[in-house]
Amino acid sequence: MKNLKDRLYFQRTELGFVKTEDDSLIVTRVAVIDIKPAERSGPFGPEFNINFTVGVEVHPSEKIREEIRGKPLLEPGKTVDEGWIRVEILEKYNAYEEVVYKDQTLGEYLIRVEIEPIMVAKNTLYKLPDDMPYYVVRWIPKISYKKNC
Repeated sequence: MKNLKDRLYFQRTELGFVKTEDDSLIVTRVAVIDIKPAERSGPFGPEFNINFTVGVEVHPSEKIREEIRGKPLLEPGKTVDEGWIRVEILEKYNAYEEVVYKDQTLGEYLIRVEIEPIMVAKNTLYKLPDDMPYYVVRWIPKISYKKNC
């Protein structure tokens, strides 16, 4: 753990959001867990293996809350193949986290992990155990870095 604290310095985290055509707001967050060098040199300098996770929280509109009222609960561990509809994204702001990575050999790098939501779907047949609609967000990671002078 000490080694991790000596290598990573978290600089900035920004939440993202997605405004959907059904008037729901989806909040996104990316969190860097660990960074390790993968290759010492390449076209952009060293390459990094970056372990990160993404969180998604749905704030449904009242209309969507009404639509799921009375729907059966999705059982934990069960997957659903039917009832999905695509929901258009009207507006979005990407979530990101910036981390300074320090290595005795490589030096310091400012690494940015950003996620861009590209598709949203919701299930019309089930609701989640907390009486929330079941949304899924597909996103792509955008990773960039530069030498930290």
